[in-house]
Amino acid sequence: MSRSHPQPAKPESLAKEISIQRGSLLRLAYRFCWNIDDAEDAVQNALLLAAKKQDQLEDSGKLWSWLRTIVIRQCHEVSRRIARTRKTEESSTKQHNNYESESTKRSDAEQKETAELIRTMLKSLPEKQQTAITLRHLEELSYAEIAEIMKISESTARVQVRNGRESLRKAVLQHDPQWTMD
Repeated sequence: MSRSHPQPAKPESLAKEISIQRGSLLRLAYRFCWNIDDAEDAVQNALLLAAKKQDQLEDSGKLWSWLRTIVIRQCHEVSRRIARTRKTEESSTKQHNNYESESTKRSDAEQKETAELIRTMLKSLPEKQQTAITLRHLEELSYAEIAEIMKISESTARVQVRNGRESLRKAVLQHDPQWTMD
């Protein structure tokens, strides 16, 4: 009995499918980068890399998972690059003070501060936990989909999400001991 092997994706059909999925990939990247320009950079880098390595995609049925994996890796790379740049900029701009205008509403500033704090805490997680949390809670993927993207078992995906939640909870409590989950 002969086994049939999955057919590699044809370049023209791959390009068409990628263009269809670009918006979803951009939304996914934004969930990791939290900046549209950085997300676009990550997606563009991922698509270039995917085009170069399209011969590695043996099963065209796994295209979406394959692309998401590449995008996530590129997002982590963009985040690392930004962190390195930010450290350099912070050391050179410590002497400058920035003042917010009086017209800024306090509640808007507090909301932005809270959102930025959560993003920072999420980015401080180990990459596997950050990826699992983002895919589960922001992209609303199933544990099976997370496992496929991260190339881990479904039970390991569940553990990564649980550990990520616990790490976030501890980080929030460390920042604000009065915080409670209502």
